[in-house]
Amino acid sequence: MKIKPLVSTAVFAIVAGSALSACRGEPPRAAEPRIQAWLEAAGDSEAWREVKNARFTITTVWFDSTGTEVRRRPRYVWIKKAPERSRIERQEREGYYIQGHDGTTPWATLDGAPLPVEHKATAEALYVSRDVFYWIGLPYKLTDSGVFMQPIPEDSIGIAGVRVSFGDDVGQHPGDRYFYYFGDDSPLPVEVHYIEQGHTDVNRTRWTDFHQAGSITYVGTREWYNEEGIRTKQLIVTDVVINPGVADSLFAPPAS
Repeated sequence: MKIKPLVSTAVFAIVAGSALSACRGEPPRAAEPRIQAWLEAAGDSEAWREVKNARFTITTVWFDSTGTEVRRRPRYVWIKKAPERSRIERQEREGYYIQGHDGTTPWATLDGAPLPVEHKATAEALYVSRDVFYWIGLPYKLTDSGVFMQPIPEDSIGIAGVRVSFGDDVGQHPGDRYFYYFGDDSPLPVEVHYIEQGHTDVNRTRWTDFHQAGSITYVGTREWYNEEGIRTKQLIVTDVVINPGVADSLFAPPAS
């Protein structure tokens, strides 16, 4: 099922962050009204609970200052829950990378050879693992333990919202801030802006092409744009298969 992209003016903002739940055993909590409406439209938390494993492709597209495509790179992703594990494969100029997380240990290889812990690909494996869960798992993961929502009044730019904060022990970058914007005619977000921990610049994205796979609804296209409105990057999620059956061995670190 394809949900028609939203085109109305954004009227609502939510601050969120890329984080993993600190406590897995607690039941989902009630969200703020706008988040709750998005959650219900996407099948509610029960939809995410039905996902045991998944595979999908994430294609990143880069554009130059004129908006012309200059590069396209797919990443092939497998995830599994209880505990959360991931495997991400991609081709780069220097070779074929695999980044994984077995629920305890992040790891990476280049052309089949294990990489040391200080290598960039290994150091980023945990962060990338959490990202792929959020790229497919929103809005369901906004009800994770350790995620706290607080309404905020209409601010100086005329937008009311909900602030989402995180416990200190939640996520690799609990200081990340995300701003979700919604239109008048749908509970689904149309734009998402975020500020990474330790930075002040705002990353602006537009969300379109919502799709359904299995029980969940996911965003198909995230499009980054600059202050002049020129797109600079796209993140496109395709080939989503829910519960295909994924072997535990896929997430195991390679033999050293």
